[in-house]
Amino acid sequence: MNHHLEQMAQAIFKSWFVDFEPSRPFTEVVQVLSGGTPKTGTETFWNGVIPFFTPKDASGIFTLTTEKTLTKVGLSNCNSRLYPVNTVFLTARGTVGKLALAGRPMAMNQSCYALVGTEGLGQHYVYHLAQHVVESLKHKATGAVFDAIVTRDFESEIVPDITTAEARSFEEKVAPIYEIILNNSNENIRLAELRDSLLPRLMSGELSVADLGR
Repeated sequence: MNHHLEQMAQAIFKSWFVDFEPSRPFTEVVQVLSGGTPKTGTETFWNGVIPFFTPKDASGIFTLTTEKTLTKVGLSNCNSRLYPVNTVFLTARGTVGKLALAGRPMAMNQSCYALVGTEGLGQHYVYHLAQHVVESLKHKATGAVFDAIVTRDFESEIVPDITTAEARSFEEKVAPIYEIILNNSNENIRLAELRDSLLPRLMSGELSVADLGR
């Protein structure tokens, strides 16, 4: 369902902006920000409550949980800020070119970029713009190995030069779609956690199917 909802938003973006004129460099309308990793050997930096995004975590439209987490002390000792909900993360090394929206505030490692709109551009617009840019970079790399994205790659990418009013109209159109996607993603996690807590008890005989209906 989430995939179909995202396709709806993509269709709106393409119909409004793909053949849009005039145009300007991507880096004039989107900030390309970096992350960092605190010392891995310092225990007080890790296993806290702050999600820490890495390329491994780019598995869906929204990222809600991450393999690694930081403490507040860990966050203060790395080169990443705490990025807000709807920050667009782009994987730049390892698994290159994957995009994800932050489903909750989180930090990020140095193998990714955080993309943040300027001049009133909403983050859902930035997400779709980044998809367009990644496809362009992949096309340019045809015949070569697409194994990294560096900041100068963004400087040559030309994107629509839209007005604040146009950006606001697009955001108003697609934000409800992404709100549904985020709610669905949160519900999927809740159901998975419920399954994981109940299944061992069912298998051991501690609970029966009849107990679940009470």
